This record gives sequence, C-alpha cells and structure tokens, in this order.
Amino acid sequence: MEQSAAVLGTFVNKVLAATGAAKVDLVGHSEGATMPDYYIKYLGGAAHVDNFVGLAPVVHGTDVADPLMIQEIAGAFGHGSSEAQLLGPVCTACEEFAPNSAFTQKLNAGGVAVPGVRYTQIMTEHDELVVPYTNGEIAGTNSTNIVVQDQCPLDFADHVSLASDPVAAQDVLNALDPAQAQPPPCTLVAPVVG
Repeated sequence: MEQSAAVLGTFVNKVLAATGAAKVDLVGHSEGATMPDYYIKYLGGAAHVDNFVGLAPVVHGTDVADPLMIQEIAGAFGHGSSEAQLLGPVCTACEEFAPNSAFTQKLNAGGVAVPGVRYTQIMTEHDELVVPYTNGEIAGTNSTNIVVQDQCPLDFADHVSLASDPVAAQDVLNALDPAQAQPPPCTLVAPVVG
C-alpha cells in the first residue's frame, strides 16, 4: 500500500496542476479507503486533501487477514500453509491488513486522523471482509463515522455492495457537499448486488 500511496500522490499532483485547485477530495472503497490514509499521513497528502471519504475502510486491520486465519482458509481449500502462496498473486497487500501488520501498526501510531483533513468513514454491519466492521472507524474531532444500518435497518449491504448502496452514496454526497446535505433514502439493499 505504501507504493500505491506514492502513485496516488503523483496523481493528485497532476490533478492539482491540471485544474488549478488548491486541494482535492478523495473517495475510496476497501483498500482504496485505507491506502489514502497513508498518503495523507506520511507522504504529504494532508496539504493537498480537503475531504477523504472511505467506504468499508480497513483502518485498524481485519481479523480476516490474520495470518493464522489465512493459513486455515488456505488449508481448507487444499493450499499450502504459506499465506504468500495463497495471496501473493491475488492480493499483494492482503498481509498488510492484518491487525498486527507493520503497515497497520504504523498507520495507527499516534492516531490516523491528520489535522486539516475532514474524514468520513462509511461502514456496514454486514461487512464480511472488515471484521469487525468497526475497524474502519477513525477517532478525531475532524472525523465522522457512519454505519449505514443506523440510518436504514433495511440496508443489508456487505463489503462489496456498499460501493453501490444508495444510502452510502447519499452519505458520500453529504460529506463532499455538507451545505446541500439530504437525508439518505431508506430502501431495501441486498448483499452482493446492492
């Protein structure tokens, strides 16, 4: 994720140069809702980011990425016990999502939120990949943590479908333009398909 954060920084600089804007707003999902935290905190992104909205962020790691659980899952599918064998070609950053990984420990050292950036984390109780889902929360006076089920009990969005969830979509719009905020719609949202 450190490499991706550097790529994000290069892209943000190009956007700022092309538009003449002073700052950007970032919206990301899953790894894209976690990696920018590294850019903001460690690669100078705080000077260039006004709002950062994360859908299903993995800020404090996930129990699903715990090395012992990965080995257990790999064994269940007949793979070797090495998590690198299972995840290497599929998800090179997966090991970094473990709660005790060097990446997660560094990201959380001294708190995640950086002054000057507004953070909004949008989570779902039904997240099967961010376990527990509350590992997406960021503490700070400049941070808002939203659980879609607190707004709409009919919302069964999981990790994937949160990206197409109408409740979450309105939360994103509200975070980016609070002056035009609207209440999120409460309609049935199915897992996987949204």
